[in-house]
Amino acid sequence: MQTGPKGDCRANYFIKEGYAEKCGVFDENILVTGISVYEVIKVKEKVPLFFEDHLARLINSAELAGAGNYPSSAVIEKSIKLLLLHNPEFNEGNIRILLHFPVTVDDMPAIYCYFIPHYYPSDEEYELGVPVILIDAERRFLHSKIIDMEFRSHINQKIKVRNAYEAFLTDSNGYVTEGSKSNYFMIKDRNIYTPPGNDVLPGITRKNILDICKLSGIVAEEKKIHFNDLKGFDSCFISGTSPGILPVRNIEKTIFKVAHPLLKQLSLGYKTLTENYILKNKLYSHQQ
Repeated sequence: MQTGPKGDCRANYFIKEGYAEKCGVFDENILVTGISVYEVIKVKEKVPLFFEDHLARLINSAELAGAGNYPSSAVIEKSIKLLLLHNPEFNEGNIRILLHFPVTVDDMPAIYCYFIPHYYPSDEEYELGVPVILIDAERRFLHSKIIDMEFRSHINQKIKVRNAYEAFLTDSNGYVTEGSKSNYFMIKDRNIYTPPGNDVLPGITRKNILDICKLSGIVAEEKKIHFNDLKGFDSCFISGTSPGILPVRNIEKTIFKVAHPLLKQLSLGYKTLTENYILKNKLYSHQQ
């Protein structure tokens, strides 16, 4: 369910500095002025998934940006709870937590929390996989989530024109680093490969997948992957907040096996992890 009249702000209310305001007065200038550090969290059954990991990364992004001041964890958590309280009809969706530094990161940021437009892959896309393109591009802020509207607009235009689901970025040496809004994994036989953490934004879903591999005895290796070597892999999948684990049908003209048993095993493991997290946090919230 997505309602709301104002740009990126969905639902009826957003939270600014601990107070609820109508989405109709949401000021989109915060996305293009000053510096904005953010996180996107998926809400399912009214539970913000893997909130603790997102919060840690938000604070890390603020510190990497040079911020000396930012709201406490308790204040950020309260903003999310207020958002859910004021929009009771939203059982699921994506919310953005945004720390907006009006001029420089020396300022104390304003904290915003609001539902944003989202797209979750269809059953058909999970079954058949999705098309991916390659783009020669590198994000300016490698290890932090900082709003970069120019970069986002450029990539989205390329994806739209070529009718793709996602774009994988290649660096100046031809190595495929990450998706524009996701991480990716390759499968060869019973082994999994993904680019080194130092070369990408450390995704929360990526972290969970690596944890699942460790617990399941699946070999997962971090290594640089050149675009010329993609054809040597059996399967590929995307990991991200919205899609979870999503099979890739093809990268450019290279076709991959969507029904790989290891991919299915990981998808089931991630589904179980998510369901357990929701159950645990529903029980916890009822005890408060």
